Amino acid sequence: MKEFLNDWGLILVTFLPLVGVAAMLCVPKESEDTHKLLALITSLATAFVGVLLMLNFNYDRAGILQFRVDHSWIDAINSRFIMGLDGLSLPLLALTLLIMPLVFIYSWNHIPEPGNVKAFFVLMLVLEMGMIGTFLAEDLILFFVFFEIVLLPMYFLIGVWGGPERKYASIKFFIYTLFGSALMILSFLALYQHSGSFDMRQLRDLSATIPHATQLLIFGGMFVGFGIKVPMFPFHTWLPDAHTQAPTQGSV
Repeated sequence: MKEFLNDWGLILVTFLPLVGVAAMLCVPKESEDTHKLLALITSLATAFVGVLLMLNFNYDRAGILQFRVDHSWIDAINSRFIMGLDGLSLPLLALTLLIMPLVFIYSWNHIPEPGNVKAFFVLMLVLEMGMIGTFLAEDLILFFVFFEIVLLPMYFLIGVWGGPERKYASIKFFIYTLFGSALMILSFLALYQHSGSFDMRQLRDLSATIPHATQLLIFGGMFVGFGIKVPMFPFHTWLPDAHTQAPTQGSV
């Protein structure tokens, strides 16, 4: 079991929601109960894999990456498909795996207007995949991709199933976070320009090779970019609109 989890654990826990999405796409829109059941089963299966990872996690070595995945990905820019689980990402993964089944259980009889169970649950599963991938990614480009995957389903969840001012809130959310994303990717590219790598593990040891003034510029780009995405004062003004207009499931 440990060997299987070492090879496939993180891949399964990240991409099982997409298996559920593929199954739901094959089911007619009118079969609402089937879609609800598929989404719930998918989230529970993902949580089960997460529990297996937690049971086999070496808590005495929580400071190192475990169940690590490292494969070739975008060779042209030396970006690799690297994922890992450590003591920092473990509770974030656990929280996500706990929340999503509860969201699907709540949504069973609480699909907000204008309905459309299939689209709503598909977006929620894509959102789950993006969140899990964000917490496990160890390559900056891979992290960026997963982080941005979260943006799209949230935009539609707010814009379609949100409150009376949902269109304004969704567009504001999208524009603000898109600006934050632009600053993030520019900072990541600047790091790559000076280090030749997007691997977070290598970047920890390369800071001394980057000129101090450049470090400050890169830090400034990341600080503002992540400040918008988190969000933190004074970059938080999209948050009140997004959370008040989002459906309950989106806010959670």
